[in-house]
Amino acid sequence: MPVEYLCLAIMGIFSLVAFLPASKAKADTFGLKFLAGNRDHKPQRELPAWGDRAERAHNNLKENLPGFIIAVLLLGATNHFTYLTAVCAIVYVVSRLGHFVVYIAGIGPLRSLCWVAAMVANFIMYVQLFL
Repeated sequence: MPVEYLCLAIMGIFSLVAFLPASKAKADTFGLKFLAGNRDHKPQRELPAWGDRAERAHNNLKENLPGFIIAVLLLGATNHFTYLTAVCAIVYVVSRLGHFVVYIAGIGPLRSLCWVAAMVANFIMYVQLFL
């Protein structure tokens, strides 16, 4: 299996469990009844800072993952996988996983660096479609 597809599978699996830190913060702060309910009313308390960051990290993942998915699928469909696209896919995965962890940890500059690295890697993958 091409590395790009393996990276896509890793990101797919990660996207299925990335909600867990924010949900843990919500369960600890608001209780399981809140998680099981319809959430018609906004809670009176706020999440702890790490829980709020976990929610934002998950949202950022959901916003950026489709671009990676499309890049990998287009590269595969057009037979444009190369050594460079494999490296970019690995950089994307490592950067996005790093982004998630350092976002929750509250390390802003490293979070931004991880985000930029993933975006550049994804952009290079799109450029490879035209070469």
